[in-house]
Amino acid sequence: MIALKKDVDENGEKLLFQLFFLKDDEYQNVEVKEVEEIDFRGVKERLEQGESVFITYKRKQKLNSNLIVSEEETEPWYFIHI
Repeated sequence: MIALKKDVDENGEKLLFQLFFLKDDEYQNVEVKEVEEIDFRGVKERLEQGESVFITYKRKQKLNSNLIVSEEETEPWYFIHI
């Protein structure tokens, strides 16, 4: 298996790769895989099947403090329409 070696970030944590497989079908489906190592033979097979592939590092999600409800918030809220 041909694979890209595992990388670590500045904190020594393992970085994951995200592989996006864009299918050339009626619905333009997308399959996402998170892996530590990239199997380039598998990627090549998917390309030969007519899929497009996008590869990137998985980014850590940053917590948006504006989305956190403060303790002072006492009134419940809800959606009336979806």
